Amino acid sequence: GASRTPPPPPESVPISQTHPFDPSHMKDFEDASLINNLHEAPLLYLLLRRFSERNIYTNCSDVLISVNPYSRIEGMYTDEKIKEVYDNSILPKPCVLQPHVYNIANNAYSVMMNGVPTRESRKNQSVIISGESGAGKTEAAKQVMKYLISASRLKNSEEASSDDVDQIQASLMQSNVILEAFGNAKTLRNDNSSRFGKYIKLRYDETYTLRGAYTEHFLLEKTRLLQADKGERNYHVFYQLLAGLDEETKASLHLPGAADFAMLSCGDTLTVSGVDDAADFEALAASLTTIGFTDEEYKDLYSLLASLLHLGNMSFVGDEDGGRTKLSTQSIPLDKLSALLGVETSALENAVTVRNVRSGRGSIMSMNLDENQSKQGVAALIKHIYGSLFAWLIEKINVSNASNAHSSSFTSEAFIGILDIFGFEIMKYNSLSQLCINFANEKLQQQFNQQIFVLEKELYAKEEIPVDVITFRDNQPVIDLLEKKPTGIIPLLEEQSLLSRKPNTSQLVDSFNKPHAGKHPNYQKARFGNEDFVIKHFAGDVLYSGDALIEKNNDSLHDDLKILINASTNDFLANTSTEFKREGKSGYLVSVNDFTDGADCEEDEDSANSKTKLAASNTVTSVFRSQLTKLVDTLTSTEPHYIKCIKPNSSKSPSTANDELVLEQLRYSGVLEVVRIRREGFPIRLSYEEFHKRFEILCFKDDFPSFRKSSPEDNEAASSHICAKCLDPDEFAPGKTKMFMRNGIQEKLLLLVQNVFKAMAVKIQARQRTKKEAANFAVVKKSTVKMQVVIRMLQAKVKFQKQKAVAIKTQALIRCHQKKTEFQKKRLSAQKIAAVVRGHQASEGYKQTKASIKLQAKLRSQWAQKQLKKSKKAQATIASQIRAKQGKKKYDETREMLIMLQSMERTRAARRSFKAVKSSALKLQSIYRMIHAAVIFKRQRRAAIMLEAAQRRIKQSRFYKKQKSAALLLHNAVRRFTAMAKLEHMKMGLFSGKKRRNNSVVYLPQGDYIKACEDANLMTWLKDGNDKEDDDPEIVFADVVQKFNRKGKKQERQIILTKKYCYFMDKNKTKSCYNLAEHDISGSSLSTMADDFVVLHLKADRDLLMTCQHKTEMIMTMTKIVREELHEDFPLNCSDSFSFQTYGGGFSRSNTLKDVSVKFFEEDDISEEEKWKVSVTNGEFIISVAPALVSKALHPLGVPRATKFQVNVGQRKPSHAPTYMKAESKKKGLSSRLMNMGKSFSRSKSMGSSKSGGTEATAEVSVDDEDSDEEIVSGVNTFREESALAK
Repeated sequence: GASRTPPPPPESVPISQTHPFDPSHMKDFEDASLINNLHEAPLLYLLLRRFSERNIYTNCSDVLISVNPYSRIEGMYTDEKIKEVYDNSILPKPCVLQPHVYNIANNAYSVMMNGVPTRESRKNQSVIISGESGAGKTEAAKQVMKYLISASRLKNSEEASSDDVDQIQASLMQSNVILEAFGNAKTLRNDNSSRFGKYIKLRYDETYTLRGAYTEHFLLEKTRLLQADKGERNYHVFYQLLAGLDEETKASLHLPGAADFAMLSCGDTLTVSGVDDAADFEALAASLTTIGFTDEEYKDLYSLLASLLHLGNMSFVGDEDGGRTKLSTQSIPLDKLSALLGVETSALENAVTVRNVRSGRGSIMSMNLDENQSKQGVAALIKHIYGSLFAWLIEKINVSNASNAHSSSFTSEAFIGILDIFGFEIMKYNSLSQLCINFANEKLQQQFNQQIFVLEKELYAKEEIPVDVITFRDNQPVIDLLEKKPTGIIPLLEEQSLLSRKPNTSQLVDSFNKPHAGKHPNYQKARFGNEDFVIKHFAGDVLYSGDALIEKNNDSLHDDLKILINASTNDFLANTSTEFKREGKSGYLVSVNDFTDGADCEEDEDSANSKTKLAASNTVTSVFRSQLTKLVDTLTSTEPHYIKCIKPNSSKSPSTANDELVLEQLRYSGVLEVVRIRREGFPIRLSYEEFHKRFEILCFKDDFPSFRKSSPEDNEAASSHICAKCLDPDEFAPGKTKMFMRNGIQEKLLLLVQNVFKAMAVKIQARQRTKKEAANFAVVKKSTVKMQVVIRMLQAKVKFQKQKAVAIKTQALIRCHQKKTEFQKKRLSAQKIAAVVRGHQASEGYKQTKASIKLQAKLRSQWAQKQLKKSKKAQATIASQIRAKQGKKKYDETREMLIMLQSMERTRAARRSFKAVKSSALKLQSIYRMIHAAVIFKRQRRAAIMLEAAQRRIKQSRFYKKQKSAALLLHNAVRRFTAMAKLEHMKMGLFSGKKRRNNSVVYLPQGDYIKACEDANLMTWLKDGNDKEDDDPEIVFADVVQKFNRKGKKQERQIILTKKYCYFMDKNKTKSCYNLAEHDISGSSLSTMADDFVVLHLKADRDLLMTCQHKTEMIMTMTKIVREELHEDFPLNCSDSFSFQTYGGGFSRSNTLKDVSVKFFEEDDISEEEKWKVSVTNGEFIISVAPALVSKALHPLGVPRATKFQVNVGQRKPSHAPTYMKAESKKKGLSSRLMNMGKSFSRSKSMGSSKSGGTEATAEVSVDDEDSDEEIVSGVNTFREESALAK
């Protein structure tokens, strides 16, 4: 047959990852906390075993675990079950009922009325229901609410107030239908998933009768309106609207099928299996009637929902030339859509495609929005209207509940809150919604841990056990990472969201990484991509995407859309979506508070604060944080009761469970934290009676009565004795009624019990074997005696026979001995006779033998002598050979030593001779090198002298040629240059009514050095940034400057001068604007050196310190503007020491204006290329200038600025000014002065006085008044032509 594959070997698990088995793991406990050595495995096994038996509820201490059965269970939620639970709670000694959601609701109701006997409990209660989508949270909340309403009716069944309870019950149950229609949607995990969180307060009067309800909501998922994943739907109400409205109404609202709307078909799922949208619409209409909807409000609600669907179908076509974007809708004409919204068509188009921006000076600038921006605006409008409508519905429900309860004459005594909140989420794509949801779960998990810790402490306190044996695991570091300012994730996101610039995801994630990456244990950079980050939550690591995080957080409308809906004639839209309510119109509500003491004051204070912080809190996270903070504060002030809902599988199949999915949810929900807290303390708890019964054998020999005859005191004493005898002091803790033991200690005691039983069993076995062996011994002994008798008889018989045989043998031996003795005597006599005969014969042979012995001895003696002689001769030969070898060896050694001595002597003599020769050679080489170096030096010196002379001649020749060329060029052009200078001076009015000086200023200004006139955007910014500027501003000067900011650092700016204004710009953005005609710039300060520094003194602000390569032209242009506008001179100060005012920063640390001195010094160590150095100290600004710039300032082409601008000069007057700078006599002719100027110009050329770059050309010339205007004009024209040719 075919060979079979052997089974794989069993997987080995380290012993450290295993837990000891306990028999309680196999029991069907209704409370998992009763299991000894509780950990994940027995808890999971218990839940799955009970779930397979249709027991969906299991307690874990005070926490109820609910597993969704995905099917109805008969008799689970009947009125009889409610009455059974309520009747049991009012008994003097209530029975222990099976775990049920009604038990949790009943505990909350009972604690609210009676408190907890063992501790001081809070009157207000909260039932916190959590779990992931599809776990059954909504159904659990309904059942809790149903029991609380029924319990109030049962308590007051004979009172008239039960009618109010019926009204409240009807309103609450119908409100669930409304909230599910507007707040629930089909997701991949759940067909009726709540996409918001809610907290419902059921409030009671002093008799603990239900009087009303108040609902709060938070974090409605607005992004689902415009985007749903494949297989999901939008909110139920849209599909119910299209399925339930009659055809006439649908036609009037232009509503085709759901597939025709982009908002409803984006998930490719229009229907849900087993759901009738038309029937649900009828139920919704009935529920709206229950909470007080009027016919007009019905119509307005349907119209508003239809307008949202049509807005979602709006399409946009952008203009390539930057014009306005065009709008169109596929499902309705634009004018019809405008009519539904109650606005003008043009107003709708303008609000969507144009944005008006208000500048700091109050001017308004209109900008056309592109296709994407317009689409984002419509999306924001849809989310705002729907979110406002949902909040209005919540308020409508609260008003209905308040009116049903006659709230005007009622004061709330206590309340029970029901929190239906989303569970922890880890998706494939995690964004803002998951961040907020997981943040909320972190906060609630912290409170849950604290509550479980408190319950455990109460049990220990009740049993009088020290509470320091358990620790509280706090997740505060994760919460601080998310919300602590200033570096928390959410504050940083809000800060980026409030910046008025284009969202930058990489910059946002970088702001997260900088303070946290590698520094916070719960934050980690993403391994791939720069737009993701990881947060390590208590339930696991979550990878969040930073893409579109800022856009999703900006949940606000721009001002144009707000103005649009504020101006709407649709009263229902205005009352639901704006702050300006229209009393008496459709949708108008009078808000109600939450009916708790001080709620009105807190509400007013919160509303006031919200108005003052509107700009800072208009983000999704800020609103959610404020709601979450309020919720946590409310939960903290109440007594919590927990229901943890578990989703058994992802396929929504009944009676099917996925182990990994259930275990994952147990970890997320924090139920295992209860296990951890129990295991860290004393998880094994046995009553003294049970403990004594179980381990009685360990004190068997001690003076304690038997378990069956012992009293409770005896049980306690015996238990304490056993623990003290067998355990360490830290392994157990005796309580008042129970014995508490550490994890694993019960196994230790069971092992001791096993050892005791084993020892006793050995003794019993030994005694039993002894008794058995004694009986056997008696039988064996009797048999043995009989056998011994037979054996002795046999032995005696054998002995007789042996003795008889021996006697016969003895007789035979005696006879043999007698015969032997007789024989021996006879043989001895024969031997003696034979000896005598042989002696006689031997005496004759002895004589012959003696003679032969002597002969042999003599022969041996001769042979020995012969051998002795040979030995002596050989010894002498050997000795002579040895002596010969020794003598030769000694001779060879002596000869070798003599040869060595001779060699050493010859070597010593040769070394002395070599040293003498070497010394002589070195001396000769030194003398030769010295002579050779002297010859080379003389040759090089002679060549250097000749080369320097040739260089001087070449340099002088080149210098002469340059001077000659410059003089000839200037001689031909100076007259035309002078004519142009005169014309420019006449235009500038520098000589108005005065005699011109010889050394006056002449410029060839370029004006616009950055080609600002050619930049259309710049011209637009000038007009838009200053509403007082001309429509077509003329730029008279534009250049790049280096401005020093308040910290003393340089910042590049663009200075632009128009006819009246001076602008400072940064990348086409106006930083500041000053009106020269209104003395916004009160003056200027310069040094007497050829540096680029200039100070502009401002009238109402700090002075501006900057450097400008064309500052001469800039100051002259400002002077010209001031003279033309104000008919006065522009104040100018020229000195090497002056001061200006600035704020604190790099110069000083004062927050007010302070004088800072500026001093210029000549520094020899600074090169001409470096120009200057700047150093800043407290209150002093020192500028060290290169000597070359000082000399340039004294040149005719760079006459000191005090001379140029006719201002008072400081004390510095150099005495080394050249003679050609002196003013010439006014009586000299033009030609002689031009010749002198030509010499000066050529000299300035040789000194390199022209500035690098050639962007500013100046010359010092003299002009006589006698020169005719015609001569000057013709000269100017000729000069321009030749200058262009020369360039």
